[in-house]
Amino acid sequence: MVKNGCRVSIGLPVYNGENYLAAAIDSVLAQTFADFELVICDNGSTDRTEEICRRYAAADPRVRYHRNPRNLGASANFGRTFELATGEYFRWLAHDDLLAPECLERCVAALDRQPDAILAQPLVSIIDAKGTTRFVGDDGIQQAASPQVSERFAVLVRHPRYCWEVFALVRRDVMAKTGLLAPFSCSDVVLCIELGLLGRFALVPEPLFLNRDHPERFSHAVLVDRAASWRWWNNNDRARLLDLCPTWQIQLHSLGAIRKHVTRGGERRRLYLALLRHVLTRHTLSRLVIEPITAADPRIQTLGRRVKHWLRGRKLPDFGAARVRSDPEVRK
Repeated sequence: MVKNGCRVSIGLPVYNGENYLAAAIDSVLAQTFADFELVICDNGSTDRTEEICRRYAAADPRVRYHRNPRNLGASANFGRTFELATGEYFRWLAHDDLLAPECLERCVAALDRQPDAILAQPLVSIIDAKGTTRFVGDDGIQQAASPQVSERFAVLVRHPRYCWEVFALVRRDVMAKTGLLAPFSCSDVVLCIELGLLGRFALVPEPLFLNRDHPERFSHAVLVDRAASWRWWNNNDRARLLDLCPTWQIQLHSLGAIRKHVTRGGERRRLYLALLRHVLTRHTLSRLVIEPITAADPRIQTLGRRVKHWLRGRKLPDFGAARVRSDPEVRK
């Protein structure tokens, strides 16, 4: 890691993000904690993204702009921002999200105050396209602050969930031990599990991260189509059947994460058992059965989405307001 005296690196991967990019950068430059660098990696954008980024980079030396010669896929672009980062602490920021002015200050203070914590996670405000707050939450991850790895794993393996911790402030040397964001849909779940296996989280009880929900975001425009999601992550069409089965990928990579990060035999066996219990839940088991079928024939997935939308329109009790807080499609 190159040393330049910077305490915090913010990685901002972007592709054709002219709609909200300037607001995201402005929120970084407005931080009360000033010892940071903003590393922007442009994945070959064809809109005004390059123009916007170069304008900010010319005006503030803390803004570093890197443009990939071609679209590498979202996974590689996220990884590129981390590779270029030099700070002691690291966090990602999506081009359509915002940071409250005190976000870095509060999160750095939490990590400085708790040397045994590997990341600092504030409360999250979900905002709409116009910036209006819809609700504030923590995704129920209080257990992730536990010193017991089994307690952290129990909450982080739970699915569906938001996985906001992907956008937490993390100690860079800890993040370097993970696989970052792998090139498959829902790899954020695996990254959060890896982080939980590596150490406890520090929770900052203030809504300092503003996560924008809008029609053009990845989870609405791409995630619902597995083939399109694979292209978004990889920028190629060469996908195997298993590549289009995110629930299978999550379980297999979680198994690998336990083998990689947990060395004590007794603790490892307890985590294997917890993972098995999770696999055998109705939600996970049904997806493990359905995903290979729908991946083999996309028409089945299309039909399933139509039925799902029809059921939502019927306003059945199972699809009530509580679902808003647990829908995995709200993730980036």
